[in-house]
Amino acid sequence: MKITKVKLYAYDLPKMKEFYCEQLGLSLITSNTHFFEIAVGESIVIFEKIATSIQKQYHFAFNIPSNLFVQAKNWVKERVDVLLLDEQDEVYFETIKAHSLYFYDPEENVIELIARTEVNPPYDTDSFLPVHLLNIGEMNLTTDSIPEVAARLMEYGILPCFGEEIRTDALTFMGNYEDGTNILLGPSRRNWYFSNKDAIVSPIHIEVNNALQLSMSEEGEFKILNL
Repeated sequence: MKITKVKLYAYDLPKMKEFYCEQLGLSLITSNTHFFEIAVGESIVIFEKIATSIQKQYHFAFNIPSNLFVQAKNWVKERVDVLLLDEQDEVYFETIKAHSLYFYDPEENVIELIARTEVNPPYDTDSFLPVHLLNIGEMNLTTDSIPEVAARLMEYGILPCFGEEIRTDALTFMGNYEDGTNILLGPSRRNWYFSNKDAIVSPIHIEVNNALQLSMSEEGEFKILNL
């Protein structure tokens, strides 16, 4: 499984566009007054304008080369404040053999850079640049109907990582370990790691393998469409 495209929503498009395209230096594909589209390696992220009356909260991770975590952390710290947990600015996940760091965008979405040491390919360079981003490695899918949403995902072959049980009180990583991509299925009102932000059922469209679109409405209605 690969996440080929996501559509997220933003209140202030100019501020978000400045952050991603100028501050972080990601490549702008197209934009107008209603949305903008950026390249994240092999994936595409779209931010579309939404009314401030609609609640939202996103967490997503960008995969980076397995050998460039230190360089990527230095690059991020030159541009934004890295989030801390117990005075630490990074974490190593033994289960998935990955180093991660976290930071906010202007609307306090929790962004993660993740270097999976066994899955992400290395890159022959001594420095990190935005062109070294590989793809979207994680995308949250927050719902208060976890068993029903999980069952629908599994119908389409999106299975829990490592064959784990579906959890209703915590995150379940959906997707194969070897693919280096996961949909983070979890309940609302749980705290995002390294942040003070709680998960919220949020409107989102996640395109998988250029073939499926997973959609969640602001009311919590979940759909899967074949593209």
